[in-house]
Amino acid sequence: MKLVVKHIVLIMLLLVVSHANAENHNELMQQANEAYINENYHQAIEIYEQIRQMQWESHILYYNLGNTYYQTGQRGKAILNYERALRLNPNDEATRHNLRIARAALPERYEQLPQLFFLDWRDGFVRLLPVDGWATVLVVLVMAISLCTGLFFVIRNRVLKKTVFMLGLVLLISLFLSIYAANRQYHFHHVRQEAVVMSPRVTAKSAPGERGIDVFVIHEGVKVVIQSELMDWYEVRLPNGNVGWINSETLEII
Repeated sequence: MKLVVKHIVLIMLLLVVSHANAENHNELMQQANEAYINENYHQAIEIYEQIRQMQWESHILYYNLGNTYYQTGQRGKAILNYERALRLNPNDEATRHNLRIARAALPERYEQLPQLFFLDWRDGFVRLLPVDGWATVLVVLVMAISLCTGLFFVIRNRVLKKTVFMLGLVLLISLFLSIYAANRQYHFHHVRQEAVVMSPRVTAKSAPGERGIDVFVIHEGVKVVIQSELMDWYEVRLPNGNVGWINSETLEII
């Protein structure tokens, strides 16, 4: 009995702390938003970053940070935070629009390597929902399949039985597609590492270390994919497929 009481008390304390933290975040967000509206951009950045350092993140937080950094002319940090916002809400058109504007100011643009049309369809399907969204779909589909299975063994009418069977088959196929999409989204968000260049000008090397041959130059705000790591060096790939090694201090992980 005492153990149960202790668990109840602990749960209540966690709920109180969580509620207090939420109120604190909301209060700070309101202060930062007011500073932004009043064009006190540096103060707004300081408060937004304070919220982020409290291990609390949201699409709105990163979106607002991106807007604020853009207003101060810090294109690299603006792009970084827009990218972080899209990781949490990949279909937000406002974030995508502002990201395009921020990238348009970069001194260089890299064309994405073309891929087969059905791969574009696949990626579009995967991006329909974030990881949490696909997880919710999976739960709903499993429940629906379980219901169809139960009805299949209960219903005696052959026409209805066939209808339930076909519906269950469609749901099963949808389940497999959703599992695939969830895995792809998880890989994109938690396994594949992307970063944004933070230094004004970076020379990529053919090998890790300053003695490597210069292969290309990239500037602040360019997004790269990290392919491997050795000591303080990252092997990165540009959107156009170019690969080179750059110092990890010049990057910030999305």
